[in-house]
Amino acid sequence: MLDDGVPVGGLTAPRGARLVAVDDTRLEVRAAGDEPPDEVTTVLGTAGVSGADWGEREGGRSLAVTPSDWTREAGQAGVDVAWAELTASDPEVDTATMRDQLECHAIGAPDKATWNLEPWRPDVGLLATMAARCNPTS
Repeated sequence: MLDDGVPVGGLTAPRGARLVAVDDTRLEVRAAGDEPPDEVTTVLGTAGVSGADWGEREGGRSLAVTPSDWTREAGQAGVDVAWAELTASDPEVDTATMRDQLECHAIGAPDKATWNLEPWRPDVGLLATMAARCNPTS
């Protein structure tokens, strides 16, 4: 449990190792004893989105999504949590093209400062969205 009581799931260390909290967002698995550890690091989180702001950008309305650090590294789980948060806060987001753009950014541009999702872009499916570098035009 986190300090605010939000569960993040159970983690266990392999036999002969221990979990060590590095900071508020990271745990490391370290070997027991004096041996140099083989480290495994994971980022934990309870939020998928740090911010989301509508604006006008190249061709129309655009939602600039700032994913949390956890979402950037969490794979499909991070995409699912971010999507749930976005659609709960704004039903206009809930379109196939916006979902594909979100997934595309998570896969192909996780370190980009914001992930811009545009509702006016055509629904061409995830693969075509990825081929268009997350910005399909036809």
